[in-house]
Amino acid sequence: MRNIYIALISLLLFSCESFVEETPKGNLIPETIDDLGMILDAFDPYDDNAITYSHANSILMSDDSRLPDIVASGVSSAGQNSYVWADHLYETTSDDRDWTGFYHVIYLCNYILENIDNAPEGDGVYARNFVKGNALINRANSLFVLVNLYGKHFDANTSSTDLGVPMPLESDINLTYARSTVKEVYDQVRQDLEEAAELLSNAADYTFQGTKPAAFGLLARLYLYQGNYKKAWEYAEKVRTMMPELMDYNTIGQETPGQPDFGITNWPPFSGWEKPDVIFYKWESDFSSQYYVSDDLLAIMDQSSDLRFKNFFTDYKYNSFDLDPNGYRCSDIADFNRGISLGEVVLTEAEAKLRDNDVNGALVALNAVRAKRYVTGTPEITETNPDALLQLILDERRRETLFKGLRWFDLKRLNKDPKTAKTINRTLFGESYTLEPGSKRYILPIPRKVIELNSLIEQNPR
Repeated sequence: MRNIYIALISLLLFSCESFVEETPKGNLIPETIDDLGMILDAFDPYDDNAITYSHANSILMSDDSRLPDIVASGVSSAGQNSYVWADHLYETTSDDRDWTGFYHVIYLCNYILENIDNAPEGDGVYARNFVKGNALINRANSLFVLVNLYGKHFDANTSSTDLGVPMPLESDINLTYARSTVKEVYDQVRQDLEEAAELLSNAADYTFQGTKPAAFGLLARLYLYQGNYKKAWEYAEKVRTMMPELMDYNTIGQETPGQPDFGITNWPPFSGWEKPDVIFYKWESDFSSQYYVSDDLLAIMDQSSDLRFKNFFTDYKYNSFDLDPNGYRCSDIADFNRGISLGEVVLTEAEAKLRDNDVNGALVALNAVRAKRYVTGTPEITETNPDALLQLILDERRRETLFKGLRWFDLKRLNKDPKTAKTINRTLFGESYTLEPGSKRYILPIPRKVIELNSLIEQNPR
């Protein structure tokens, strides 16, 4: 495959420097449909132009994670700062990987969208609608993650004035932008996804490529976070009609009992985009060796019948049969897709139907997931009390989306309701830390390096 080159600088849209550089010998400025399509297939996380970039720091922030001191000693300062919800995660002169990573993806998508309609045909490897639809769905995903990291949770009463994130829709990185509102970003995400759904087909060769079910799955997520529950379950249902059934975890098992690091039978060993139930793949951009499971999460796992625990959790050291003094971790053989997976979509349907007063529909969706995630013969959930059933669904969602990048966003939205709000306590290196519901620290600080370069961007209060 030819190497497509796009001249970029580290801060992309927020630098005053010119982005025009000499094209390196042997590389190409993308011009044809095929050239633009190749950008979208840069899925390798070690590729500077990886379109599959996804967020990292929020994993350590959530109540799913535990960072033992001995492990923390080998973690970056940004990782340690994330774990204790520090005022700032990065040094003044350092790049925030999530900010730069997602704006990099947005730049690539904007470049494609500006050129795709008039691009000449190549060798016919990529279709015009496929390339345009993929640029739209990837831009939408990036904006959605950014606004949920650096903005408040969507609130219909305040979203039109709550500050979100800058929303560049052009590839000219010499332009500067102020922060759009949360509502403006959500509206753009919805618009991009709806247009992408019209352009994309029902299936693609690889899960890192956009499809109609992927667009619908992201729309279901968006509407759930907006509190538009009817639309959330409607889109979730659309996804289910277009996808195979969830994989039955009763069909997999550890090749070496007790140690999933040595492999899982009937399970892809390495490539995350090949894992079952993945609809739209985004790679984990942090280190899975840090994925020690919190006591709070372990307390809601049925260790005797939950096949996620039985197959993917271990209290052995990595690739060893020596007991790990740090406790349980989730093996990196598990699925950590940060994009859209079918299990999340079905549980979105369950939660949205319950909140839309369809208790029976919620139970059907919830038990559809449980039938594939628990030992055969595990009783179905029959709870009909709305509050109790909601907690069961939220607990199942937490287990199903473990270390997939959603828990931090879920905590933000659930903290809006006193019934589901929670306080998180933890210690690191002998110091105690507490995160209260509604804390300003649920909204990440804008990187100070970005603030210095662009005076239009207002910092989040700490």
